[in-house]
Amino acid sequence: MHLKSAKKALSPVVASIILIAVVIAVSITTAAWLSGLSGSFMQIEELRATNHQWGPNGSYVDVTLHNTGTQSVSLSSVSVNSQPASMTYVVGSSQIGNGESAVLRVSDTFVPGAVYQFAFQTAKGNKFFYRATAQLVSSIFKMEWGTVTANDTFKTVALQQIYSSPIVVCSPAYDSGLPRTVRLTDVSPNSFKIRVQNPSNETLPETTVHYLVVEEGEWTTPFKIEAKKYQTSTVGQNNNWAYDLRSYGQNYSGNIIFLHQAMSYNDPTWITTYVSKADSRTNPPSSGDSSFRIALNGAEAVDTHGAEDVGYIIIQEGYDVLNGIKWNAKQTADTVEGLLNSPPYNTSFDQTFSGPPNVVLAFQQEMDGGNGGWALVYSTSSTQLGLACDEDQVNDSERSHISETCGFIVFETAGSYTQ
Repeated sequence: MHLKSAKKALSPVVASIILIAVVIAVSITTAAWLSGLSGSFMQIEELRATNHQWGPNGSYVDVTLHNTGTQSVSLSSVSVNSQPASMTYVVGSSQIGNGESAVLRVSDTFVPGAVYQFAFQTAKGNKFFYRATAQLVSSIFKMEWGTVTANDTFKTVALQQIYSSPIVVCSPAYDSGLPRTVRLTDVSPNSFKIRVQNPSNETLPETTVHYLVVEEGEWTTPFKIEAKKYQTSTVGQNNNWAYDLRSYGQNYSGNIIFLHQAMSYNDPTWITTYVSKADSRTNPPSSGDSSFRIALNGAEAVDTHGAEDVGYIIIQEGYDVLNGIKWNAKQTADTVEGLLNSPPYNTSFDQTFSGPPNVVLAFQQEMDGGNGGWALVYSTSSTQLGLACDEDQVNDSERSHISETCGFIVFETAGSYTQ
């Protein structure tokens, strides 16, 4: 008699199910392990120098570092041409978070025209390099101001003085007609070229433009003022207000006035500029902060733009007499609305003028209006300045604008000053 076995073989179906379950379990475990492994490998340190600004007499350079990596970076040291250099933080600290920026002041003796290589080393030992050519920043303060008529064609404006690095800002004056802003090119020690530009490339009439030229640097006499420039392709526009963060070169108190201008014509597409408080698009720059926002301004017309030189002048609010010419710098209330609202929006002078000031420069100090805009000189009298804001008509024809804070400087007559 044959005995039957007590064991049964697994059926092919059950075996297949078990095999599939094992494969799935192993796959899940492997995927989880690989995910954790790749996550640790993807933590990358990456720093990028986005711009720099030379100090007077080659004594220092301010370098803006942006963390473009995937983790926070701790900066430990900096060297210049392989030699250790001293550093301080103008904005931020040695710990630069992912997506954040810091402004580092590197002190050394920099020779104008010489090329320097900066090596920024992190606590992990990674080095990030940046090369820049030192520029001469004059130790002699000089400035001049005046008016010129401009149309769609560039014309040359000859300067009364020779500058090492002139910073030029301009304001258009009009009370009707097409929207317009001012473009510059070929800014040189003794001249610059100027035109007015419509965002929709419409032909513009002759327009009075007021200009101010200041030697680049930081100055405390005859009044507190600084003039700087940098290059950027950052565009704030139509409710997407990107910006660069720039540091003040000196301390201020009370209200400060920002005059700002695209100083180059690398990209002929229409563009202007804007500024605001360091942590707010809808407030003016504050003397209580260490930095401020600034960028190209595309309004509703331009989303991207080629890199341009952006110049800015910061003046502490006040009034006095310069070379026998009365002047007044002042911040308006948050009351300046659009050209098609009910202009002019008037602000009284603190200075006493015998007649309407001949040279007037005015700029928005914030961007309350999400569609973008810019300030224009609407009217002047001996006691007050009338301003308005304007908008482009690229995507719609309306030019009304909510109230903005503006800042201005006025001079009784055209003139110049050398320290």
